Amino acid sequence: MTGPLRSRTASWLTPLTRIILVGLFAFAAADKLAHFSGFVEAVGSYGLLPGGAVRFAAIFIIMAEAGIAIGLLTKQGRQAACLAAVLLLGTFTAVYLAAHPEGGCGGWYTLTLNTGEPVHILRNIIFMGLAVLTWLDNQTSSSTPDVSSDSYPESHSTAPRESDDGRLSHV
Repeated sequence: MTGPLRSRTASWLTPLTRIILVGLFAFAAADKLAHFSGFVEAVGSYGLLPGGAVRFAAIFIIMAEAGIAIGLLTKQGRQAACLAAVLLLGTFTAVYLAAHPEGGCGGWYTLTLNTGEPVHILRNIIFMGLAVLTWLDNQTSSSTPDVSSDSYPESHSTAPRESDDGRLSHV
């Protein structure tokens, strides 16, 4: 897409992808926090961590998801949040593929527990794609030069300039 069509599409698509991601990570964190003991059991069902580390991993996951949701809401935190989202979703996908837990995925604890299916992999890939699109859009908007910046070349300045027509004395 180019020109006006792209800008009209981007004008509603960009905020929509961000809203979807904020909703996803905020809901996932809140749901896991509300059902913390069950989520700890779901993490333990993967059999990849020693008993003491399971609770710590569950807390880390909840905090990471909440941090991603909050980071996506701010322009300054958006790029880091997008990167963290891709890394977290990629890790979830790799762990799911490696461990094939019997108890299900646990990503959205109350909605997906005991329903672990390959569709979870596809869902994670789609959400990773949304995070990449959000990151790329943030890259594009942050690379637009700020014309009020002091680092902008003087030749582009709108301030009146004194010209030397030869009558000025040069000392």
